Amino acid sequence: MKFTYLCERCGAIIGSMNISDSEMATMGIDPLTVDMSQDIIKSTESGGYFIYSLCYDCVDTMSLNESERPYRRPQGLH
Repeated sequence: MKFTYLCERCGAIIGSMNISDSEMATMGIDPLTVDMSQDIIKSTESGGYFIYSLCYDCVDTMSLNESERPYRRPQGLH
């Protein structure tokens, strides 16, 4: 099953990966979970899923103090 990560703010593709059903269970991803699917996971017509998140660029432009950021940009990316 193909998962494509999209930035919910700017629409940029963050990345994508193919995950088998057994890998999804191991990772704790259940596309049928109502809470998650309504908020961040949307199915595609081709049988894959879009997962909405924030890209590093959008996080950098948000007016958050460094201590409020949920993660830091890894060195060497973008």
